[in-house]
Amino acid sequence: MHIVATALEVFFKYGYKRVSMNDIAEAAGISRAGLYLYFKNKEEIFNAAIVHHGDILIEEIKKGLLLHNTTEEKMLYAFEVWAIRNFDVSQQSPEYKEITDSSYQFAREALDTSYAKLEALLASLLELSPAASNRIPPMRLAHLITGALRGYKSVANSSDELRHLIQDLLRIVSAGQ
Repeated sequence: MHIVATALEVFFKYGYKRVSMNDIAEAAGISRAGLYLYFKNKEEIFNAAIVHHGDILIEEIKKGLLLHNTTEEKMLYAFEVWAIRNFDVSQQSPEYKEITDSSYQFAREALDTSYAKLEALLASLLELSPAASNRIPPMRLAHLITGALRGYKSVANSSDELRHLIQDLLRIVSAGQ
């Protein structure tokens, strides 16, 4: 886990393209040959880093949900942690933007795995909603919401705009339940 966490830090600092296996090994305090015992290439460790990052966010979301009362507040908090709070940094940092772009290119499966975990968490919140009904199953609704989030991230110009888009979507979801 130390290697993956270290690799994640290195990727966020330098981007995907500028990082070599040697850079990761050096940062993790192991030899390059030692790194190859765990990962066959940079793409594999990048995938592991993406899943690790998603898992960290999911754990943070789970811990913070207790501080919020309504389903809408809990879902907005989940999106704050998952996407909103680092959105402005991602728009201004070429390395962060490259990580995002590279995730779709080199780590699609890892990204989908992380989003599936977010969807499962959101579905569990939707199941507890007093307005929940059988119109759209919670897991399907969670998938629709995260799909919209992915699109919103490509059109929003700031974290405030992204937050407003998500808030509007959650209002629509709450009204339609």
